[in-house]
Amino acid sequence: MNTDQTKVSSMETVYFRFEEVVLGTPAYELYLEFRYEVFCKELQRIVPSSCPLSSNGRFMETDQYDPHSRHFMAYHKSTGISAASARVILPNPTGLNVTPRYVIYRPLPYLDATEANIGEISRMAIAPEFRRRQEDKDKPFQGDPEPEMIYQPEKNRRRQPELVLGIYREIYLLCQQENIKYCMAAMDNRFSRLLNTLGFPCVPIGPINENVQPPRRVYLISAFEMERSLSQRGTQILSFLQAQNTNDTPPLAPL
Repeated sequence: MNTDQTKVSSMETVYFRFEEVVLGTPAYELYLEFRYEVFCKELQRIVPSSCPLSSNGRFMETDQYDPHSRHFMAYHKSTGISAASARVILPNPTGLNVTPRYVIYRPLPYLDATEANIGEISRMAIAPEFRRRQEDKDKPFQGDPEPEMIYQPEKNRRRQPELVLGIYREIYLLCQQENIKYCMAAMDNRFSRLLNTLGFPCVPIGPINENVQPPRRVYLISAFEMERSLSQRGTQILSFLQAQNTNDTPPLAPL
């Protein structure tokens, strides 16, 4: 796990800034507060055994996997609003978050996938102001989220792929740094189908767990298969994911 703040990654897109947050910093407390607001208070998907208070006196959501993870936040650049969060649980003696909660078929579909090179995408959340709604299905992908999302009625919010793809880029680059070739993630069928449509192959490796809401199962994502799939599509997504700094970032055309 990277605890050296001089090596913390920071990337930007047109409308968002993505920053790694490090344990023990004020930014990390804000990140845990964001997780509590989304997962515990709004969605009620997590009932933590205890909720520590931040130095600001607000509840935080944290667990035993956080010390073994790397964490990211996305911020809307013009307003500073916290837009999204995500973490990658790295290989560690505690294991992955999905292991005790889901059935995982063995052997895994990739022969070289081992505990040493598998991480887990976890605690990915998007603030309500920036979420896509069902009414947005056929609307444009690109645009400034300020007029399109924040100041629009909920039913009129548009999809903003820059935010979601920016999170995936952070995860992709982080996994390269940590030599993680595969990631597990618990997802519902709808989200996994969306990722497959965009060119992110998600292979189911277990049955659906009906005891979680919404029902989800564990998928395995291969970095190599993702790169091959995106390169065959001839889109700009792979170039966007592989950009190493802000100046390298190609603009995203409508998908």
